[in-house]
Amino acid sequence: MKVLLVGNGAREHIIAEKLSEDSELYTIMSKKNPAIAQLSKKYWICDIENPTKVADTIKGIEFDLGFASPDATLAAGITDVMASTGMLVASPSKSASRIEWDKGFMRRLTKDHKIPGSPRCEVVGRIEEAARVIKEYGQVAIKPLGLTGGKGVKVSGDHFDTFTQIFIYAEELIKKDGYVLIEEKLIGEEFTLQAFCDGTNISFMPPVQDHKRAFVDDKGPNCYSEDTEILTMEGWKLFRDLTKDDRVMSYDKHWKQLRFEKPRHIYWKKYKGNMILFKNRDVDLLVTPNHRMLLQQRKGRRKFFVIEAQNYSGEQYIHQTGQWKAKEPKYFMLPAYKKHFKFKKMKINFADWTLFLGLYLSEGYVIITKDAGRVYICQTRKSKHYGTMKKILEKLPFNIHTDEKGFRINSIQLATYLKQFGQSNNKFVPNYLKHASKKIIKLFLEAFCLGDGDIHYGKMRFCSSSKRMIGDIQEMIVKLGSNGVIVIDKRKKMRNPINKKHYSARPIYSIEMKARVKTSIRKSHVKSVDYSGYIGCVTVSTGFILVRRNGCVAISGNTGGMGSYSTGNLLPFLLESELADAKTTMRATLRAMKKENAPFTGVLYGQFIATADGIKLIEYNARFGDPEAMNVLSLLNGSLTNTFLSMADGTLGTVDFSNECTVVKYLVPEGYPGKALTDAYVDLDHRKIEDCGAKVYYASIYEDKGKIFTSSSRSLAMLGKESTMEDAENMAEKACNFAKGPLWHRPDIGTTELVEKRISHMRELRGKS
Repeated sequence: MKVLLVGNGAREHIIAEKLSEDSELYTIMSKKNPAIAQLSKKYWICDIENPTKVADTIKGIEFDLGFASPDATLAAGITDVMASTGMLVASPSKSASRIEWDKGFMRRLTKDHKIPGSPRCEVVGRIEEAARVIKEYGQVAIKPLGLTGGKGVKVSGDHFDTFTQIFIYAEELIKKDGYVLIEEKLIGEEFTLQAFCDGTNISFMPPVQDHKRAFVDDKGPNCYSEDTEILTMEGWKLFRDLTKDDRVMSYDKHWKQLRFEKPRHIYWKKYKGNMILFKNRDVDLLVTPNHRMLLQQRKGRRKFFVIEAQNYSGEQYIHQTGQWKAKEPKYFMLPAYKKHFKFKKMKINFADWTLFLGLYLSEGYVIITKDAGRVYICQTRKSKHYGTMKKILEKLPFNIHTDEKGFRINSIQLATYLKQFGQSNNKFVPNYLKHASKKIIKLFLEAFCLGDGDIHYGKMRFCSSSKRMIGDIQEMIVKLGSNGVIVIDKRKKMRNPINKKHYSARPIYSIEMKARVKTSIRKSHVKSVDYSGYIGCVTVSTGFILVRRNGCVAISGNTGGMGSYSTGNLLPFLLESELADAKTTMRATLRAMKKENAPFTGVLYGQFIATADGIKLIEYNARFGDPEAMNVLSLLNGSLTNTFLSMADGTLGTVDFSNECTVVKYLVPEGYPGKALTDAYVDLDHRKIEDCGAKVYYASIYEDKGKIFTSSSRSLAMLGKESTMEDAENMAEKACNFAKGPLWHRPDIGTTELVEKRISHMRELRGKS
């Protein structure tokens, strides 16, 4: 039997492997996959998204059966071209594959036919409608209607932190495409359920869970040294001091925006081995060798890319700040005082209060007695800032007294409130100022500078004996889009500028604000060092966080990974009833497609999420998933050729699969998913992979003179199949060691630890329902 396959990735590799077992295989590829070429009796290279070129390629050749795989190929109508030659085709027509390439059609289908498991959603074409829906739903997912290669969907909390950000993206899509799909945000565990379909009948494959993020779940050595701090809403904290309730500052490289979010995971563990030190006068980072570094090119288009720390070369930028957006309060409410005297709450203009607090935290102190309170702001009348400070203080609703030492405010109400800021060595900036708008932050910093402006010649340099205070100021400087390094003056004696006397001194911390958002790291600034101690890291939605070491701030990365696993029947975190609900949804969808005069023949891929409220449908694809195809087809009992034939002629029955466990781990080039390393030689030992029981599938690689080299995307997929998850994971992990070259992979896919986290997550969600 002559079978035609269209496609050339790792997904198509396993399809080709199965079809070639009992048929004569011919393939059309957009670029040569050497493994598929070896399985084929004949292959052609052409644009597989161009119907005319595909038609010209197969003109005059008679095939018994055809199957087209990639999504863009299906959307282009290649299946229709194949069917027009008279061959039986087991992949969906262009009209049927619309369920993937037109998300608006898919949601209308589920709504019109009352298909269960659909989340709240609306397709809108007007900006006003988008604003209404976003406000109504609160937490949303914004989706373009067409194919996006998995990169167009953006979700509240993961990509957006405010209504404005969400609205701007929705507005962009409406202007670009005319419409946008807005859905409620779903929280839970995602999984894939694939099925063979013949237009009427459906036969399900084992469910699979795919891990889409590119890097390890911050398990193991993708971490920082123990003396590294991360910025939280409550200030700078060591990783060992973080709790699940902390909100940490993350960085979105798409929007170049800073925001606070709860970390998904926090890690803290012992480590002994090599660390990579990035150090110059502006940056000081000590990270594990495979830590993911967010860098920007110094030349050309200055694109962002990600690379492991141990592979750093050349001269690139490390970013140290980003965009900060926040609201500007109108008033500050001074709390009431009711202990000895009764004073009501006092409303003060927020800008005026900000300026005052800048002066107080720089040069102020309080004295409180039994029945009185006084606030002092120290400044001599000779200071060039004396008049400016007086004008600031006179805007407050208090009487201001002056003498040769400075200013005094007699107010027990004000003094009682200011007492919380403590003495000079433990003062701090309150959160309502630190997290306010850039305008407010700038006012505060300018006022703070007035206090020590004479000492430091008017420069935007801030000094304090309070380490916490300078840390807060560094945070505010970063939010203004600038940067600065904290330095420490450890002199034993200090001269008081007011009374000219010397006194014993505590360490003085200072920072100078500089208009810099990034710093260049030369190769000479990077070295390997031995390390023994603790390491820490967190997982955040954007993959990148703001950290500090030895007073130097930097943006660096922890992000997610890729691979998939299946247990052959029920995934560990799923209930039987939940899997049954997903199957009910897919059966109803198949019936609906038939009623729409677009019967679906092919592989229907349902992306579902198990939530506290049951199973919800995220989306449909009209083809096998990648890497999910390797998980399920490796378990197929019987002939894939015969299965495709029964789909094509409408006689599909139940397809049988074994109950073994499978784990797939992708090996990818250095720099992936940013600037992936291309044209690098990979030494692949097929014999050792076979000896350990695993299989390897070729993805984005090419062959030259019998050797294989990396291309711009994922390179190789290692498949382990065994009776237990632990054994399947060990097999896939062992196989990864037999591909030598500039490749990396996620070692945690399929591990007991990762699977148990999914189980625990679902238990927690169900417990809240």
